[in-house]
Amino acid sequence: MAICPFVKFVNPFVPEYSKTTSIFKLNPKDIVKDWNGFEKFVAHLHEDGEVKVSHDQTLTGRSGATRQIDVVVEHTKGPYKYLTLIECKYWKESVKREQIDVLHASMLDLNASKGVFFTTKGFQRGALKYAESKGITLYKVRELTDQEWGHPGKIIDLYLHVLQPTLKSINPNIIRVSPTNSSHVTKAIDIPISLGADKGTCPIFSKHNKKYETLENLLDHYILEGLALAIKKPFLINGGEECTRYLVIPVNLHFEDPLIIKPHDIYLMIDQITLEVGVKVIQSRIYIDRSTNMKYALAVYDCITKQTFAVSEHTTNPYASWSLLAPNDDKTDTKAVTNGSVISVTVKGYFPPEEMSGLLPTQLQIN
Repeated sequence: MAICPFVKFVNPFVPEYSKTTSIFKLNPKDIVKDWNGFEKFVAHLHEDGEVKVSHDQTLTGRSGATRQIDVVVEHTKGPYKYLTLIECKYWKESVKREQIDVLHASMLDLNASKGVFFTTKGFQRGALKYAESKGITLYKVRELTDQEWGHPGKIIDLYLHVLQPTLKSINPNIIRVSPTNSSHVTKAIDIPISLGADKGTCPIFSKHNKKYETLENLLDHYILEGLALAIKKPFLINGGEECTRYLVIPVNLHFEDPLIIKPHDIYLMIDQITLEVGVKVIQSRIYIDRSTNMKYALAVYDCITKQTFAVSEHTTNPYASWSLLAPNDDKTDTKAVTNGSVISVTVKGYFPPEEMSGLLPTQLQIN
């Protein structure tokens, strides 16, 4: 599978800078290895072409004291300017209240409109309570879960079975023959079968015609039952290789009240029909990496509002995209497709039974 390059770079550990382009020029997997890289990445997440984003700024407050701010976002609208101060902690432990207090003090001294904290480890209870009281947003950055990607996850690795049936053989047990013409001498019995037709050419004259108008209708029903068995019991063929295989499903029909059909000018009474339902299975693999065309895709969790955003950037876009994810609902996971699963679909109609000539098909038994 081809991997799309993210961006050109000279040194995989040192980001490039430009006055006219993003301050973040690398795949985040390459750069977010320490606190400095994390700050640059968070700064990049706020770039949208309309605001000014600065990293590692030292600003002087109204008190005359200098304040070191990891990321500063400036919103300018006419004569008005709004500052958002962002602190980033790429730590091994949760952020404490003391760090939130420092950010709040900077907000007051610099007359900032908003304060935001980003971390990868979360926040202590005291920090959460204090930040909420001061209107400070707390974000935790993490990987997207399989559910957030959409099941089965970032990687979709499934197998597809395309199935189509046929009637390989039919053996009716005829217990009585009654010509419509008394002078007719029966030398051979020919039962024409036209499967897949709306009505068929072999009408039923016994009580079974309340459900099946013709022999073909009856056979269609039981052939599709056999096909349903193959769908109900999917199995991986030859370790998942792309191939075409044939199955045979034996079906024995017993009629307590004999089935009466009328092919041409003759009535046939049948107490049993033995069928071999053939099933063609075309197996292929479905492999999709949903991140192939993305520079990155992460979850940003708001620890105050309990909302989660998916933050990603397409290889053709210069800026990050933020999308609010729906709340987690465990009930939707009960029937989720898992990687390695076999998905079966059917093709309408019948394939020619001659395709199975000379082959040794696998037999499936109806329990």
